[in-house]
Amino acid sequence: MKNEIDIHRALRVFNKVATLGEKQSDNIQSVYRLCGLNALTDFDGYTISLSDAQVRLDIFFHKKYKFDYPNNEALENFLARFTDVEKYSQN
Repeated sequence: MKNEIDIHRALRVFNKVATLGEKQSDNIQSVYRLCGLNALTDFDGYTISLSDAQVRLDIFFHKKYKFDYPNNEALENFLARFTDVEKYSQN
């Protein structure tokens, strides 16, 4: 699988997780969790991250991004969570 994603979709998923997700904070930063995805941002907001137990996607300024994952199956499962978040509605 080639490491290409729709960056706009990833940003919409990040926004939904950060908006509707459960806030989990440590002393340094806030992490939001929804549908198995974690969303966090660096101190200045220029880098955001989406992650699950095995995969991390860092999105940088100017729509650059980097994946970190152990295998293609983990990446596919991670990307499937995007659909779960997109379908999530707060009732």
